[in-house]
Amino acid sequence: MQNALFVHYAYMALAVLLEVAANIFIKSSQGWRKKTWGALGILCILASFAALSQAVQGIDLSIAYALWGGMGIVLTAAAGWVFFRQALGRAGCMGIALIVAGVVLLKLS
Repeated sequence: MQNALFVHYAYMALAVLLEVAANIFIKSSQGWRKKTWGALGILCILASFAALSQAVQGIDLSIAYALWGGMGIVLTAAAGWVFFRQALGRAGCMGIALIVAGVVLLKLS
């Protein structure tokens, strides 16, 4: 049982990473002027949904979706800072903290 849960969370981590990659590629496509980057973004989001569909076989849907969406937002904001020099203001940082707190509370419930 423990091993199966690990596999489901591994799929969840993969789904989150693919979602973040999709967002980076879509941004890099510059409004689809660079079609290869846009196509990579679409492929990554499709693969993310495929991984998410595997994750929800062993993780409650509410938890899985909160993890996928919440961690996707947090990591995409971090990627925006690293790759595109897009800093968050104080309100943005508070929003990220609230997202993380919400995901943690949902997981603990």
